[in-house]
Amino acid sequence: MTYGVLKGIDKDYFPSCLPPNKLPYTYTPQAADVGDVTVSELLTIPGGTPIYYIRNYKVYGTPPPAFTAIACAGGAYAITVTDATYDNYTVQTAAGTTNLIRNQSVTILPPAGATTISVTGNYTLIGTCVGNSSQPLPVLAPPQTPLFTTLTLQGPLPGGAATLAVGQLPAGYLYTLQIADASAPGGFRRVADVPAGSTSIALSAPEAGCYRISRTDACGTSQAATPVICTLSLSGTSTQNRNQLLLSDAGSPGTTYSVLRNNTPITNYTVIAGGLEDADVQCGTTYTYVVRATQPGGTAISNPISILTKSSLAPAQPQLIASVKDDNSVELTPLLGAPLTPGSSLHYQRTAPGQVLADLGTFTDANALVDSKPLEELLAAPPCYSVRLTDVCGNVSPESPAACPALLTATPADPDGNTVALTWTPFGGPNPSIPVAYTLQRLAADGTVLGPPLAVSGTRYTDFAPPSDRQVARYRLQISGAGLPAGTYSYSNHASVTRKLTLTIPTAFTPNGDGLNDVLEVKGKYLNHYTFVVVDRNGQEVFRGTQRSDTWDGRIQGHQPVLGAYAWRFQQDQEDGKRFTATGSVTILK
Repeated sequence: MTYGVLKGIDKDYFPSCLPPNKLPYTYTPQAADVGDVTVSELLTIPGGTPIYYIRNYKVYGTPPPAFTAIACAGGAYAITVTDATYDNYTVQTAAGTTNLIRNQSVTILPPAGATTISVTGNYTLIGTCVGNSSQPLPVLAPPQTPLFTTLTLQGPLPGGAATLAVGQLPAGYLYTLQIADASAPGGFRRVADVPAGSTSIALSAPEAGCYRISRTDACGTSQAATPVICTLSLSGTSTQNRNQLLLSDAGSPGTTYSVLRNNTPITNYTVIAGGLEDADVQCGTTYTYVVRATQPGGTAISNPISILTKSSLAPAQPQLIASVKDDNSVELTPLLGAPLTPGSSLHYQRTAPGQVLADLGTFTDANALVDSKPLEELLAAPPCYSVRLTDVCGNVSPESPAACPALLTATPADPDGNTVALTWTPFGGPNPSIPVAYTLQRLAADGTVLGPPLAVSGTRYTDFAPPSDRQVARYRLQISGAGLPAGTYSYSNHASVTRKLTLTIPTAFTPNGDGLNDVLEVKGKYLNHYTFVVVDRNGQEVFRGTQRSDTWDGRIQGHQPVLGAYAWRFQQDQEDGKRFTATGSVTILK
């Protein structure tokens, strides 16, 4: 009799057994033999026909059963057998032995003081053939309340992506992103699993609705969820110079809104049905908006949108300031409610009595415009100016109120100019309904204001005390009120009166020390920085003076006065630029 063994079912060695194992024969299965095997027996009868027998057997192995052990709150563990070898499995618990079902999680409490957990695999037919596997008991980090702080849309819904800012998601727990759904169990439907440790979640095609992060452990205990944050989808339109922000808002009562326009917060919007409205805009300008909704559960940030402002409304009426510069040219400064946008323009005009309306041109900036028309022509026909605005959409504003500079004239009120009569044309400011205030300034030759200004009214004033030490009395009006912005002034032209210089030099003097007429001195009005020279009969200079305090006592190079006649010459550049000269003679007497 011989024997043989092969893996598989109904495998044989007919007509003989190879190798020819004879009795006594022992077969010990190895790990590689696990599964079905065929045992063959060959009986050989001398002179007869051999008899061949086979029988099928199953070889069972005892590998350690594979399983996972995940820690749960309260010292429990979720045990899941992932092994496919054994027919059934058991685990030791504090309450005894618990059966496990393959690929199904079972929550257990391990025996008191245990540091490992063991699973035993059993075969149904072979009760004594078992396998064991042990793992250290994992440690679960303390639970934290999940954070969900912001939900930001990159584009409008449907179709726009979203980013969710999350936190406090320690490992060892299961986290899911959920959306409110009344038809789902518990009112929330799973959207996606969230990996532990995440700080943000990207959604490529989010639904409109309210989201939350839910936490549980592997045993289904230690459950918690964040408050919900609801999507805020933004769209917009523009009409009649107003931009409307339309909100598809799934938020709840208690939501407050803030608006960013071109990355700058604004507060001067109004609430309208279905959204917000921004009226502080200019036609033809593109603005980018983002709306933040502070909800009870967190912050929803809308997708950004850009709106090109459109309108068929006329722009607001501009205003104009007319002021005379130091060179007596008229400077025109526009006052606009907002910066002049690209594509808009300002058109200026000048009117004057008896003259045709003058077109001063169209300009695409809001810089001051200078009218260099000569002062004598302005005085002959006092002008007024206006401006209108055409926006980029082609809408034209009303013409501004007339801006009329105050033109000042000064004339002597007496032959010597000791009093000055001043008259001026009425000032026309940005707002004709507001009274105008005039202040008269006396000026030095360099434009410095002399002394305190004088409050005047009407269109005329007589100065009874012009500066007595200045040959030219110069004046200018400083104007406020009439709608001029606070701290802004308009000025009139410079007007002046030149008084006649007077010179008095005696024909003789007596330097005899009696205290009477002992020196030669220059007297007169408006004398300043002059040259006064005295020469003898030979033409030799004997005295020179440049100011009123310079006097001559008749001495020549320290010698006693010499009686006789002397010639003198006086010269001074006047304040009006003209030169004054005079000559004469003086006699020294005893």
